[in-house]
Amino acid sequence: MTELAVNRPGELWIRSPAGWSRHETPELTAEYLDSLVTAMAVHSGLAVRSLASVTLPDGERGQLVRAPACVDGMAPITIRKHLPTVRTLAELEQEGTFEAARDVSFHRPSAEEAIRESERCDTGRLDPLEVELLALKRECRFAAFLRCVVQARRNIVIAGRTGSGKTTLARSLIDEVSATERIVTIEDVHELALPNHPNRVHLMFGEGPGRVTAEACLAACMRLSPDRIFLAELRGSEAWEYVQSLNTGHPGSVTTTHANGAVQAFDRIASLIKNSGTGRGLEVGEIRRVLHATLDVVLFMAERRVTEVYFDPLHARASCR
Repeated sequence: MTELAVNRPGELWIRSPAGWSRHETPELTAEYLDSLVTAMAVHSGLAVRSLASVTLPDGERGQLVRAPACVDGMAPITIRKHLPTVRTLAELEQEGTFEAARDVSFHRPSAEEAIRESERCDTGRLDPLEVELLALKRECRFAAFLRCVVQARRNIVIAGRTGSGKTTLARSLIDEVSATERIVTIEDVHELALPNHPNRVHLMFGEGPGRVTAEACLAACMRLSPDRIFLAELRGSEAWEYVQSLNTGHPGSVTTTHANGAVQAFDRIASLIKNSGTGRGLEVGEIRRVLHATLDVVLFMAERRVTEVYFDPLHARASCR
């Protein structure tokens, strides 16, 4: 079981690897659900309102909806199962997480072509690390590829729809960071538990009285002396500030976003930036250039499997010219 959902009184939907299944639950009356919503909101320190994202006592993430934000007679509640332990990249590899992955990069040089590109005498040449990463990707050794990417402080974006496994993979990638590094995470709901990193700070953002914005958390990060900054999800006006933080001394990040593919993630993030206050004054072409030069690896997930891998240092260099 990975998720529970209530649409209306008297029924419960359970999600498992096989899909959704419906269960009759007459004990879930309207009155009971109303009391449950109130209790979950209060536990998360939130006022009872039409929409609320909550965290339950054991770390599960929930979304609550009440009238007038839904049709009368409905009582939407969704609770996503919390994974208490971090799964390693080796464990994900054994479970087949990378078996369906395919390379969607624009340039896919052979070993000989990569060596030639590393021997160029201009700024477009590949460095030894990039040659090694291209070889690992070409050989479909994706767990080793990602481990090397994290340890080399390259930036990773994980794209996919809700429930595709983005957060699970993000936690596994962050677990590859040295335990000696100081980490700051930025989330709206706390999911990036990092038990193997004692020098860590978790910042929270959200809407409503007393809550702060993701942009404010990013600004605070700069004064918290982080070695790495991990923003749980790119979804709003904080996108440009996040990208800028990667270019001002804090590379080696992992974040997630909603997109329909690895390559499409660049357009998705460019759109988020363009719709922000700062982004309105930037040309879309300039935004894309910065993104391709900054975001080194993009992974796309579907049904808890990585299905697309993008890593294209040749395209990144070409976009900077």
